[in-house]
Amino acid sequence: MFSRSLFNRSLALVALLALSVIAACGGVASGPTDSNIQPSPGGTDAPAAPATPATPATPTTPADPAPPAAPVARSHHRCGWIGADTAAAGTKTFVDHVDFFDAIHPVWYFLTADGSIRGNALTDDQTVVTTARAHGVLLMPLVYGGDDAASIRAVLASPEAIAKNVAALVSIAVDRNYDGLELDYEHLWEAGDRAGYVALVTQLTAALHAQGKTLSVAIPAIPTDYVGNAYDYAAIMKGGLDVMHLMGYDFHYLGGPHLGPLAPLGWLDQVAARVATLGIADRTLMGIANYGIGAGWYDAAGLVSSRCTNSTYAEVTDHMANCPYGDYAAGIAPHCTTAQGDVFFEDATSAAEKARMAAAHGLRGMTYYALGDEPAGYLDALRAVFP
Repeated sequence: MFSRSLFNRSLALVALLALSVIAACGGVASGPTDSNIQPSPGGTDAPAAPATPATPATPTTPADPAPPAAPVARSHHRCGWIGADTAAAGTKTFVDHVDFFDAIHPVWYFLTADGSIRGNALTDDQTVVTTARAHGVLLMPLVYGGDDAASIRAVLASPEAIAKNVAALVSIAVDRNYDGLELDYEHLWEAGDRAGYVALVTQLTAALHAQGKTLSVAIPAIPTDYVGNAYDYAAIMKGGLDVMHLMGYDFHYLGGPHLGPLAPLGWLDQVAARVATLGIADRTLMGIANYGIGAGWYDAAGLVSSRCTNSTYAEVTDHMANCPYGDYAAGIAPHCTTAQGDVFFEDATSAAEKARMAAAHGLRGMTYYALGDEPAGYLDALRAVFP
C-alpha cells in the first residue's frame, strides 16, 4: 500500500475529479506521499499515459456467475495495517491492544517486476504470528503491487498472467497457513485496467475460498464510479470478495502542492453513501489515517501533537471552502503550527466523527494505517462506535 521511505510503501493514490466530483483515493497501504486526486481526463494536471500501456484481456467468464461460497469467517470489523517503516511501533500496538483487532494486515509481501511475489525482512514476524494465533485474530498479510502500475499491468495483461498471479498468491496463503490475504494493487487509473483487475480479484477470491481462506482488498476511496480506473466496487463484490477496505486518507498528501485535511468528512461521507447505495456496506470497512503531514515531513498521529506550539492545536478549518480539490465539508480536522511549519493530522475526536459517519451508512467497521503511536483515545473512539 505504501511506497516511499515514509511507510516503505506507496501510499500513493492519485485522486480523481470526475463529473465535477473529486475522487481522492488513499492508499492502507497508500500513505502520506503522492496525490490522491486525479483530474478529469484531459486535464492539464493529468498524469502522462505510459508509452505502451498493457491492455488486459476481457475474462471469458459466464455472464452472471454466482458468487463463490465464502468460508465461515470471523467478524473482521476492526483491523489495521502494520507498515514496514513503522513495524516496531505497529507490532507493539498489536500486542498491547490485541483485543481490539479481529484481523491484522502486516505489510509482508511485494509484487516484483517479473511478476513473482517476494517477502521482506518482516515476513512471518513471530511476535505478530504468535499473538494473532493465541487471540484468534485473522492473520491476513498484505501484498503490495508496487509504487507504479507497471508490474500490476503485466499481471493483468492476459488470462494466463492473471492465473499465474492467483496461483502464486494462493500458494503463499496455504503454505504459510495464513487465514487469508490482503491485496493492495494501486495506481490503476486507466479504463483498460478494469477488466483485468476485476478478473484477478474474482478468481483470487474463488481460489482462496476453495482453500478455506478469505480475501480483503485495500482500495481507493472514490465517491463516484468514474470508469477510468480499475476499481469497480460492485463487480468485485459480486465476485464474492469478503471485505473491502477503503483507503480513506491522503486527500491532501505528503509532497502535494498545499496542506489541508487528510480526509475531509464530506468526501468520506460521499464515498460511504455510494457504498451503501451499491448494497455492499456490510462487507466494507472505512480506513482512516494514523499520521500527520507537514511540508515535507510526516509522523505518527500520536507524536504530531507533541510538536504543536504550546502543545495546543485547532480542530476547525476553513481550508476546504477554497480548496482546488473540491468544496467538501472538512469536519473535524486537527492541525497546528510546529517548529517545522503547519501540520494536519487525525486524533481521537476526528476518528470518532468518521466512525460515526461510517456507521450511519451501515458500513461494517473501521481500519487504519498504520498501527503504532496512536493518539490518546484513538482505538477507544473506534471501538465505541463499532463494539
